[in-house]
Amino acid sequence: MTAVLARPRASRVMALISAAHFMSHVYNYCLPPLFPLLKEHLGVSYTELGLAMTAFAVFYGLGQTPAGFLVDRIGARAVLSVGLFIQSIAIALIGTVETYLALVVFFANAGLAHAVYHPADYAILSNVVDRPRLGRAFSVHSFFGTAGTAAVPLIMVALADLFDWRVAFMTIGTIGLLVALLVWTQGSMLEAATAAGRAAQADEKAPSFRASLALLATLPILLCFLFSFVMNIVFGGIRTFSVAALVDMAGTPLAIANGALTGFTAGVSFGVLLGGVLVDRIGTRVATAATGLVIAGALLALVGTVSLPIAAVVAILTAAGFARGAIQGTRDLMIFSVTPDGAHGRVFGFVSTGAAVGAAFMPLIYGPILDLGDPRWVFWLSGLLTVLAIATFFGVNRARRR
Repeated sequence: MTAVLARPRASRVMALISAAHFMSHVYNYCLPPLFPLLKEHLGVSYTELGLAMTAFAVFYGLGQTPAGFLVDRIGARAVLSVGLFIQSIAIALIGTVETYLALVVFFANAGLAHAVYHPADYAILSNVVDRPRLGRAFSVHSFFGTAGTAAVPLIMVALADLFDWRVAFMTIGTIGLLVALLVWTQGSMLEAATAAGRAAQADEKAPSFRASLALLATLPILLCFLFSFVMNIVFGGIRTFSVAALVDMAGTPLAIANGALTGFTAGVSFGVLLGGVLVDRIGTRVATAATGLVIAGALLALVGTVSLPIAAVVAILTAAGFARGAIQGTRDLMIFSVTPDGAHGRVFGFVSTGAAVGAAFMPLIYGPILDLGDPRWVFWLSGLLTVLAIATFFGVNRARRR
């Protein structure tokens, strides 16, 4: 990581926020790997379990933009460490639930706390990393997040097999508390990282709340919001329901189906690293995004169309994840390019709200597909929406040029 970042101490800042980002993705997707076990224990349907994910996403979405304003105003240390602490406690408490309502309440609280990560992390990176290396820095940050998503099926299933599902939630909650303590004790670095951005704001007349809202309502930022919305429906659907879909489609054993999901998320992780290098070298080109999205969409649709050996399914999902991950750097730098100095927290917070809204809608779409319809539609719909999302990149690029 030290090769990616240019300024002194930047690598230490990067390591700190990447650890928190890893845990945030573990928490975001800790339920789906154990859906079959939770379904049996709580006596609920996949749609009801999906609604727990919706509760997480709704509160996550409500908190994103306010968290962005807060980061721009007071800095990242308290916002990031307190958010991680609250989320860790909520996840650990899931290990104590006896009712479906308790599960929803704890996971909704985890969703509200989840709102702090993207506004805080992107504001920090935008202030400490030199522009020629920013794509790679964003990609390293995203890599650790997607690595958390890739690791969580293995972690949760392994802990559930060795102990039980309750111990799995309590264990990852405890680990998060330790990371939150590290963020707090080393938080002076985060304060220094965002001090430059707040100082730049202090030198000028602070923008009014109305002016800040007007910035968020500009066409390029709204299109970035829309892209995040669509993509989180697609890839949230794969991450949340592909395991259950594979089990229902072909009787795939739970551990193997989770292995396929791990292949997908691992592919995203390594694609993100390549995408960061690529965008720093050639810039934010729409062709890069369009190519990656077409490939990813076609491969996802293929899984639902053709009966394949499980090894082939794992390979195809891994390749689809890689193609998706390769466009991440282009997306992040496109958002950065339309964001004024000192506004990174609120803009990235607002755009991430699009992801949260997509996550809220996603279970309402995919849950009924599994309960009432054909599980192959999990992959068909994901492929179709992936290709349709290309239009947002063209729109942002045209609006940016204007």
